[in-house]
Amino acid sequence: MILMNNPGDKEVLRLLKQRMESVSQVEEAVKEIIRRVKEEGDRALEEFLKRFEKHPVGIENLRVTKKEISEAQVEEEFVETIKMVIEDLKEFHRRQEERSFFFTTKGGSFLGEMVVPLESVGIYVPGGKVPYFSTLLMCAVPAIVAGVERIVVTTPPDENGGISPYILKTCEILGLKEIYRMGGAHAVAALTYGTETVKPVDKIVGPGGVFVTLAKKHVYGDVGIDSIAGPSEITIVTDGSVDLDLVAADFLSQAEHDENAMSVVITTSREVFEKLPHVIERHLEALPEERRKTARISTENFGTIILTDSLKRAFEISNLIAPEHLEVLVEKPFESLGYIKNAGSVFLGKYTCESVGDYGAGPNHVLPTFRSARFSSGLRVSDFTKKIFITYLSEEDFKRKGELYSKMARWEGFEAHARAIDVRRGKL
Repeated sequence: MILMNNPGDKEVLRLLKQRMESVSQVEEAVKEIIRRVKEEGDRALEEFLKRFEKHPVGIENLRVTKKEISEAQVEEEFVETIKMVIEDLKEFHRRQEERSFFFTTKGGSFLGEMVVPLESVGIYVPGGKVPYFSTLLMCAVPAIVAGVERIVVTTPPDENGGISPYILKTCEILGLKEIYRMGGAHAVAALTYGTETVKPVDKIVGPGGVFVTLAKKHVYGDVGIDSIAGPSEITIVTDGSVDLDLVAADFLSQAEHDENAMSVVITTSREVFEKLPHVIERHLEALPEERRKTARISTENFGTIILTDSLKRAFEISNLIAPEHLEVLVEKPFESLGYIKNAGSVFLGKYTCESVGDYGAGPNHVLPTFRSARFSSGLRVSDFTKKIFITYLSEEDFKRKGELYSKMARWEGFEAHARAIDVRRGKL
């Protein structure tokens, strides 16, 4: 664990840089996987399926069958819970919907912006160790609200070649029928460029490991993506008014995700600064072995506790980190909102742990990481739509403004642009 007493901005940025470098060492391998799937289609895809998946998947059983989906067995309580969470998520995301608008000018021109859904979207659902049905929900619900017609799901198979029944049942409840058992960079490449078996999509969303993150980075431009999302992050700002057990539990809630996850506590309390490492250790020992192993490595490498002189400085450091998740565990959390400039999602008060955001409180949990919250937002309905501008210029407005547009074209040095206007003005 890293302890920092009133660090300067440079010290904090140096720590963040080290973490980013630790997950960017497989870039060349990712590029080669993408190139081969793009050029060779199913042949390369099948090779990578057999090389990288936990179970050697063949092209012939790549797509999950309708029977597998319908026969997925889960607890009835799970079904009822998922249905409830879907409605809660829809209630929040419907408020993000954007409307087309049109208007006419005094001269009779017709102008506007038409909001239309994307035609197809691929959702990458991390798999393997745990079934991330919550991520499936977070990606699918805004796409459904936006009106996307074709929603494809891809997720890595388990050791037996199967997909978690929790993911399959969630797909069934959501009405999603196109599901592929594949993960990693080869899945991203297949969704981007298509193969003989996999039809390409227009955009890929959803978090993944380093191979998925770098693959999305390299295919961007050939396909849309939500963001370059790295391992999970949480920053907790506390003034010592909240019990240390709460802070420690929330710290580890992200550390257990990934060995490269980053949990940071920024506090104005010296007592918190001195005692929290021991409380974290106690909570760490209470975790199951696999989660404990991951959380311990994450905590040793990137777990950080920072002592500051004031809440103002605490939020300055938090804004510098621009964390994926920001918890505000202070006596008057709402008064702190004015300090917050950079964060993917903010959780206010002692009862609002980040975990409730992961499982359906309302706002999306697919969020920017690696400081990208400085310029980007969490996944939302508008990520599944595009805006098309509409222009109809009336004769009256053309006669009034055409000469001005022609002059502007010539000022920029574009004679053909000017002539396209002038020929309509009868000046050629």
